[in-house]
Amino acid sequence: MAKHKAPLLGIDLGTTRSVVAFLDANGKPETIRNREGDLTTPSVVLFEENELTVGKEALKALSSLPENVATFVKREMGKESFSMQFGGDSYSPELISASVLERLRLDAEAKFGCKVQQAVVSVPAYFDESKRLATINAGLLAGLDVLAIINEPTAAALAFASNKMPQQDSAEPSELNPESILVYDLGGGTFDVSIVKLEGADFVVQATDGNARLGGLDWDKCLAAWLDDQFEASHSIRPSEELSGKVMLMREAEEIKKSLTARQQCRVRLVWEGLHLNTVVKRSEFEELTAHLLDRTCFTVRYLLQENQKTWKDIDRVVLVGGSTRMPQVAKALQRESGKLPEFPVSADEAVAHGAAIYANAVFGKTKEKEGKDTLKVIDVNAHDLGVLGHDRDTKRRCNHMMIKRNTPLPASHVARFDTIRQDQRSVVVEIVEGGDRRGIHSNKLGRFVVDKLPAGLPEGTPVDVLFRYDRDGLITVEARLPTANRYGKLTIDRAFPGEGLEFEKMQEIYSALNLLDEE
Repeated sequence: MAKHKAPLLGIDLGTTRSVVAFLDANGKPETIRNREGDLTTPSVVLFEENELTVGKEALKALSSLPENVATFVKREMGKESFSMQFGGDSYSPELISASVLERLRLDAEAKFGCKVQQAVVSVPAYFDESKRLATINAGLLAGLDVLAIINEPTAAALAFASNKMPQQDSAEPSELNPESILVYDLGGGTFDVSIVKLEGADFVVQATDGNARLGGLDWDKCLAAWLDDQFEASHSIRPSEELSGKVMLMREAEEIKKSLTARQQCRVRLVWEGLHLNTVVKRSEFEELTAHLLDRTCFTVRYLLQENQKTWKDIDRVVLVGGSTRMPQVAKALQRESGKLPEFPVSADEAVAHGAAIYANAVFGKTKEKEGKDTLKVIDVNAHDLGVLGHDRDTKRRCNHMMIKRNTPLPASHVARFDTIRQDQRSVVVEIVEGGDRRGIHSNKLGRFVVDKLPAGLPEGTPVDVLFRYDRDGLITVEARLPTANRYGKLTIDRAFPGEGLEFEKMQEIYSALNLLDEE
């Protein structure tokens, strides 16, 4: 096998399917086919006595070994309390996702005949910091050098625009007309919507919103529940009462959904415990059954526009990304909402990985224009409010003080003045949170530090200045200073340097004991 220079990879780690891509010699994104020759790899993992199988074969095993197969793990990323049990052992979402990423890495190495490590990995725009860090840790466990993470709608916009950009030997990208694009990204398990301003080689994300627990999987669940009801009506038994029955219903629902994408109706034949169900489901029935899910995405789109003081007149193009946008109801709904004909990138499944590969090469591959400048500039926004927990001066109740509002362009910084809340206070605790309400409830705690050893006798109301900085690479720096007491504290939260601490070392130990099957 001929040796090649190791490429920079773009990886879309999906809820249901994952994709890996690179840029060819002409700077064009190309998907790397897996060992089965497919462009996408099911994000499914089979556990068998410390051996892992990833992809199509693991998906096949769902029918016979449902208790040994992990699916839809992306939805649980960043949850410390979540784990899956196999053979008496517990496996975190990071560990399971690492095996999917390693499978993609090995497929890339098989293509290029050399070790491939550097990659940009995409995440839903609405992922919080804990989920982003968990994704990077999964990449590290898989043997990847995660150069950066990129929001999926941003990556999709890059892929969409790359098809319009002039080739390297033609006009400059700046000659392209500025456009505002709304990227509607409905994948297997997550939903994002972003407004992106394209101007030459500048990609400015103006706003983003979404739902990390809404995707095609939920359409499948609705249809599976309907099938379950039909089976009970015919035979007074519900397949969903057993795990294998749930698996059967979900797989059947997914196949019916795909059939209804191309056809107006679909014949359904189910067999469970020797009993048969033979019926027909129409596309119109399926769309009515799942209309509430589509309405949720449309509400999010309308809210995003309203919150950012935009109308559909401000949007030039509507771009659909993610495999679930193939459902006809999606394009119809977006056309009704916008009055514009939605457009698809080259491939709804591959667009995000292609965009991640473009970003990896432009930013980390140091591709230059003739003048020596970067060919690509991406300005993104933070998807969640960032704040500091404190106490209300009047009520003394705990409150969440907003430092950087969501959809603020990055990098961003903010300074706020707080006060000590009692006489002779000897320390100040600064707690940094993401999201949550005004009292900090339902917030994601990012970190805390203490400014202690304050001088005795400080009066109540002594000023405390807090500086909050958030850069485009995910580095959060918080400083607290008491100017009248000459005391200072600082905390840095850096997702660019994960893979530290006892928890990660424990994950490394567990993952190293697993054997990812690599049969040719």
